[in-house]
Amino acid sequence: MTIVALFAMAPSVAAHAEVVTATPAQGSTVTEAVSQVAVTYSEVLDPDSRLDILDSSGNRIAVGMPDPADDHRIVATLDPALTSGTYTVRSTSISAEDGDLDRQQWTFTVSVPATPEPTPICTDGCNGQSTTPPSASPSPSPTAAAPSASPGPGSPTSSGSDVVLPIIAGLVIIAIGAGILLARGRRAGSA
Repeated sequence: MTIVALFAMAPSVAAHAEVVTATPAQGSTVTEAVSQVAVTYSEVLDPDSRLDILDSSGNRIAVGMPDPADDHRIVATLDPALTSGTYTVRSTSISAEDGDLDRQQWTFTVSVPATPEPTPICTDGCNGQSTTPPSASPSPSPTAAAPSASPGPGSPTSSGSDVVLPIIAGLVIIAIGAGILLARGRRAGSA
């Protein structure tokens, strides 16, 4: 009879505040940034219980303490939120009921898809001066009209070089004029 009583008491004597649930879960991969790690335990926690959140290099990036609203839970708030990478959770739980200490460690992975940058689209003859992201639809030019029939032999056609060449010529003329003005200014200043 005494032996039976000892075996009946053994589970309560050897009990620890063990992990019941963890968010993110052990070994899980989440696809959104993680702003909080929360762990619920099987027993009421001593205030000295804690979570350490470590990055892939083993550096501590956050510490979680028992939740004042739930004495079975520890919460670590992450600011900024965790982005892509593998993270380690080190749990040190101390049972408020019997003082037993339990340490556990697990990892989870955050895999946030990268947001692609929009590729610019040329809208002004492709001279590289004006671009519009693909999500915006270019507005039609009020002076440009689509030809109603294909041009016949010998008909002039418009191309990107018809726009680019005059611009380049204008820039060259401006540069030459600026050079002449600078040269005159230097001569006047040294005289």
